[in-house]
Amino acid sequence: MDFAFDHVHLVCKDVDGMVAFFKKIFDADRASYSADFKGAPAAVVKLGDMHVFIRGLRPGETPDAVAPTRVQGLDHFGVRVDDVEKAAEWLKARGAEFSVLPTRGGMGGRFIAFVKGPENIDIEIVGPYVGLS
Repeated sequence: MDFAFDHVHLVCKDVDGMVAFFKKIFDADRASYSADFKGAPAAVVKLGDMHVFIRGLRPGETPDAVAPTRVQGLDHFGVRVDDVEKAAEWLKARGAEFSVLPTRGGMGGRFIAFVKGPENIDIEIVGPYVGLS
């Protein structure tokens, strides 16, 4: 059985704001939009080879009361680049704010950085794996 990464799915209060963030900061393309996907607005943005599904809150849904500043079960998602420092410069020029500037602090000594997203999402920018196949 072969598996391949397909998407990350975010639930947020402001779908248009989240899409605008990915377009502005990452130069992502909005691939689709539905004003009513099972009761909530939804969009898909294409970020490199990956898709980010973005869905608004449905009637009666409330943000997580147990961990209101975190998305329970999802700490962050990562996007890989060849050069984290170069990517960070590009992202900063587009208005990105960082919670962690480029550092060699990732698993296996990988270069990493963290971009602050709207509604407390974190996006890790990671360099290539070193010594792993």
